[in-house]
Amino acid sequence: RLDAPTALAQDVRAAGLRLETWTFRPENRFLAADFRDGAGEHARNEAGSVAEIKRYLALGLDGFFTDDPALGRQAVDA
Repeated sequence: RLDAPTALAQDVRAAGLRLETWTFRPENRFLAADFRDGAGEHARNEAGSVAEIKRYLALGLDGFFTDDPALGRQAVDA
């Protein structure tokens, strides 16, 4: 599960930096528990992956790496 947001994004920007992370993957086992579905840990969960990336972007993430660029694009465009 994701914990409550912190001031990390604001602190990073205050230091003149960008906040970036890696690697978002669409398999349930790599998603935060909040975004998994019941299809098993090795199943692809595209909706969960897009939702997770969107959550991080909403919290102030500036950039990211993903194993599935099409899903990353969906999250950015949503």
